[in-house]
Amino acid sequence: MSSHLPAEGSAVGCPACDAPSRAEGTEVPDHEYGLARSGLYVECPACGTLFQQPMPGESELAGFYPADYHSMTHSGRLQRLRDGVRVRRLAKLAPPSGALLDFGCGDGSFLVAAARSLGGRPLWGFEIAERSETESLAGGAVTVVRGDFTQLLERLPPCGLITMNHVIEHLRDPLRTVSQLAERLVRGGVLEGQTPAADSLEHAVFGKRWSGFHAPRHTVVFSRSGLGRLLERSGLGSPQVRGAFNPAGIAVSLASLPQRGSGRIRRSGLKWLCLLGAAGLLAPIDLLSGRPGIVDFTAVRS
Repeated sequence: MSSHLPAEGSAVGCPACDAPSRAEGTEVPDHEYGLARSGLYVECPACGTLFQQPMPGESELAGFYPADYHSMTHSGRLQRLRDGVRVRRLAKLAPPSGALLDFGCGDGSFLVAAARSLGGRPLWGFEIAERSETESLAGGAVTVVRGDFTQLLERLPPCGLITMNHVIEHLRDPLRTVSQLAERLVRGGVLEGQTPAADSLEHAVFGKRWSGFHAPRHTVVFSRSGLGRLLERSGLGSPQVRGAFNPAGIAVSLASLPQRGSGRIRRSGLKWLCLLGAAGLLAPIDLLSGRPGIVDFTAVRS
């Protein structure tokens, strides 16, 4: 399998900054779930954002997520610890009014956990699905909408906070999606999330085995400047991008090192705990480098 293949078609605009690109693409196999489908990533010459070209279609992209995909199997002590950290971050960001939307909520378990600390406001979740359905959780405190994005927009009340935890990198058209979500924020409302950073030390060290690719499911892997530019183009102000502590990303990169092509990584058991331990030791180096592999971002509707 060649590591450098010409990108198909004519020059395309970068999803982050809209700069044209005719660069070669890098083919990256699926290191985590062993799919035969790889991703072909082009690097924007202006901002350094990576994006698939050609971009997978909606139905094709939906087929890249197996039934045991990690965001749909929400359990375990480590997950509860991560949920606690995320809830505390959201509690500091949330304005006093408006609903909270978890865009890309998986099975909705995080919202159920958040309801104990962030109750008193409507809690909404959304997950793209082929079949439309609405589910009520946590005694009616949480509403989860599954289906098409337009169905969510028809029902969603004004939001004080929209969270996108490792979601923005999965979107085929992030500018359109984030712009439409920004319109649902009340004035002073916050959009926040976490995502891999293409211009990171971890990417430079691990190359195609970097967890941030998550090929072929990650469609756009933003650089820090590219992410800030996208948020501004979406009509949001005061964009901030900061390094985040997330050893799981480094653990997946370490687990990918022995693989020559596609492979599968089991996120449980003793081996996974050892990888997380090693990643926890390396994470401070990642943060102190000034080029973190995972970043938190926020922006405000002003």
